[in-house]
Amino acid sequence: MARLGTSDYMWHRKHVDSGKRWLGGSPERGKGDEEDFSDQSAVYGLYSGNHECIYIGQAGSRESSALFDRLKAHALDDRLFCLWERFTWFGFYRPDQLKNEDWDDPIAKDVYVVEALDTLESVGIYLALPRFNRRYESGFRDVTWYYQTAEYEELKNSQPEKLKRA
Repeated sequence: MARLGTSDYMWHRKHVDSGKRWLGGSPERGKGDEEDFSDQSAVYGLYSGNHECIYIGQAGSRESSALFDRLKAHALDDRLFCLWERFTWFGFYRPDQLKNEDWDDPIAKDVYVVEALDTLESVGIYLALPRFNRRYESGFRDVTWYYQTAEYEELKNSQPEKLKRA
């Protein structure tokens, strides 16, 4: 599934701003500008304060809202509102497709069973982090990783020396 795009692990809930519809992510060091992933179609996981996966869901299908809307609902409106602190997601649209509202199905083209299985296995392992799985990288070929911009900026401002060494 070469066109799967994803986020970095464990974005913080506090940056799902209920007043502004924005999920800002920046690609790995110096590889581009901040992008908005609010309208992403994705599989996502919600995590408690101790990083336990408490919920896995999907966003952006015919039956569900886009990623931001699903996260906002979990934060404010449903039984999970007080149980999660962080989230991670694996999206299907590139940033340029989101900007241009290009909803062409990126998965339906040239996907082979072995790629689909590797990717689904990798996403499942990455979301759940079962302690006996070590292999999850094989399904993430041609993936762009995004860091939650707001949290990265907070860390950079509070711990500049530590981030320079990373």
